[in-house]
Amino acid sequence: MRKMKGFWLPLLLLAFPLIEARAGAQWNPPNPVVSFEKQTNGVEIHQQAGTLRLEVDAPDLLHVTYLPLEKTESHPSDNVVVKKDWPAATFDLASDEKTITLSTAKLKIVVERESGALRYEDAAGQQLTTEAYRSLRPVEVNGEKTHHAESFFAIYGSHEGLYGLGQHQAGVWNYRGETVDLSQENTEIAVPLLVSTNGYGIFWNNPSRSRVNNRFVHSLYLSAEVADRIDYYFIYGPGVDQIIGRYRELTGEVPLFGRWAYGFWQCKNKYQSQAEIEGVAAKYRSLHIPVDNIVQDWFWWVTMGEMKWNSKYPDPQGMINKLHEQHFHLMVSVWPYFRPGTSIYDQFDKNGWFIAKTLVGGFHPLGQALYDPSNPQARAEYWKNIDASLFAKGVDAWWLDTDEPETEGREDNILIDHKVHIGSGARYANIYPLWHSEGVSQGQQTASDKKRVFILSRSAYAGSQRLGVTAWSGDVLSDWETFKRQIPAGLNYSISGNPYWTTDIGGFISGGNLNDPKFRELFIRWFQFGAFSPIFRVHGTRYPDENELWSYGPDAQKILVDYDNLRYRLLPYIYSQAWQITSNRATLMRPLVMDWRDDVDAQDTGDEYLFGPAILVSPVTTQGATSRRVYLPKAEWYDFWTGAKMDGARYINAEAPLDKLPLFVRAGSILPLGPAMEWSTQKPADPIEIRIYPGADGDFTLYEDENDNYNYTKGQHATIRLQWDDTAKTLTIGARQGSFPGMIAKHTFNVIVVAQSHGAGALESTQARRVEYSGDQVQIHP
Repeated sequence: MRKMKGFWLPLLLLAFPLIEARAGAQWNPPNPVVSFEKQTNGVEIHQQAGTLRLEVDAPDLLHVTYLPLEKTESHPSDNVVVKKDWPAATFDLASDEKTITLSTAKLKIVVERESGALRYEDAAGQQLTTEAYRSLRPVEVNGEKTHHAESFFAIYGSHEGLYGLGQHQAGVWNYRGETVDLSQENTEIAVPLLVSTNGYGIFWNNPSRSRVNNRFVHSLYLSAEVADRIDYYFIYGPGVDQIIGRYRELTGEVPLFGRWAYGFWQCKNKYQSQAEIEGVAAKYRSLHIPVDNIVQDWFWWVTMGEMKWNSKYPDPQGMINKLHEQHFHLMVSVWPYFRPGTSIYDQFDKNGWFIAKTLVGGFHPLGQALYDPSNPQARAEYWKNIDASLFAKGVDAWWLDTDEPETEGREDNILIDHKVHIGSGARYANIYPLWHSEGVSQGQQTASDKKRVFILSRSAYAGSQRLGVTAWSGDVLSDWETFKRQIPAGLNYSISGNPYWTTDIGGFISGGNLNDPKFRELFIRWFQFGAFSPIFRVHGTRYPDENELWSYGPDAQKILVDYDNLRYRLLPYIYSQAWQITSNRATLMRPLVMDWRDDVDAQDTGDEYLFGPAILVSPVTTQGATSRRVYLPKAEWYDFWTGAKMDGARYINAEAPLDKLPLFVRAGSILPLGPAMEWSTQKPADPIEIRIYPGADGDFTLYEDENDNYNYTKGQHATIRLQWDDTAKTLTIGARQGSFPGMIAKHTFNVIVVAQSHGAGALESTQARRVEYSGDQVQIHP
């Protein structure tokens, strides 16, 4: 009996998804294929209850739509998908009595005539998933007659992992067996891209509130509250990078931030005056602590929406000029709300540019009005006020706070039961932050091409990445459990195709007592994580009212400044990886599943990640810990701090005293480190220390440009390719490609091959081989 049980169990597990799919389908009326017609870009399939269209955009990209038989009203575009015209793709169409099969060079889609189910396979016939049925149920939402959309997919394999969907704070990494609501809230960001380790992604192209339900682990339901049709893109990778690449091609490529944005940011809730900001900036410079940006949080204004500095900022222009002279950038918080009593409020009110004029709760007894960025005129006027009051005076970046939009005192997003300029708010409930960011981003780019757009947004949507948006994880608590949950939240946001993300280092709500050693420990551990996040920024409500690096006492300050200095040494690496994001659709904060998709341990690891292609980061999220369990995927690894080499495909217990964040570097990595700096452009990034981690061949492209304007989009930049041949133990520094004004004619490269106690740690190595480089190819044996 035991032998029989062992024999049949794998077969039952393989059959279970199909059994469950059919069990689910029996609760829905049959929807057989009636006829089909080949189109120039795919096939149109007429079913008993609707029309299914399969559009081949590329061999690995299929646009799937399903429309009801009855005619539906045409609604304005939401402008999420920006690439809609594709070159003709080659495909074959075949049919028999039971199936209709569409084949490309990478995908095969089999439509069952009897049920209408879609079976997705790769070119070799390996089953990926099956859309077992789809339905459009007539409903009325927010006074609009529409449909509730639902697609049901069968999930195969016990170890298929599901990721993405934006940022969510339940502490869940792998969404297999979970349900996720796609609805914008403070700390919850909806991005409807689902990524599977089975080699595919699904971009659910619907901006209404949606749900991804996999509570039954072999059944995946995708549903939307408001829909004219089912609309999704099926993306075949099989690698995660390829899936993300197609997603960005669909929804927009990622621009490059100014170099300063990758440095350290100083912020708190909140700076109260011009004198305070100027004093903090001056002290940072006098202490020689690296920093590039200082942030002015909310209520710097007289009346919300007016963009007028209050009396505690008597000379905003002088303040901005002084900060710039000290090599600071200034970010200012602006909100999408307006309060009565100003001419700008009256103008928006008169023109009907508000979604709602009196919100429940909020911060003012008269209420506050939310503007409507779906209206192009309102969006343009909103930017016009920012431009005149802030950008024209030199403000460098924008903090778009509360742009879910937040509505205090009610559970639902305010759009759900209101109208917007282009229709029912419920239809467009998740897209508000995209519209809002778009107005600011396009407005600044129209005003000037000398300063790259940077937007810090509390919410985001599919396409936000094309607008110069970094999302942060919202108003999170200052405790260990919340800190722990930031890591899977950020990794899922990153694998959703949006590469720039950050947190309030130390947490925002409930603050933290600066004199409490336990809070100081939490802040240090969070700060270490922040130093290896795409954007590196402290923020929060503290007691006493300070949040600068010297506020935590001399022992903590030393650790914090050490990691700040390390971040600046890593800028050549980080900025070069930022270029890879822009030019090659790369991802900086890389969950392990991106590089080890078939490794079950990597699939389930949501508290470690690669920072770029080289550095494995393992944040410490347990109070009092002096070590942590680390999973090293299959590769050879070097301890960053000691140079010790070890094998992967195993767990280790890594030392982690308070001053040490466990960091490991993959064999075959080439890691460029620049000189110590107090701000990102204090001096040219020279000399550059090139650390080679032997054990595999390596390849890295060093990127340079003018640091902050849009000339890089016109070809004004330079790259230097570094290649390590591990067998020959040879480094080739390739000929420089390209040029730009102010480019360094000659570089000094200090090359070192890492080994135990050799080329390790954060400080500059003293045993490196010096190479003078003038732009021509150089080959050395370090």
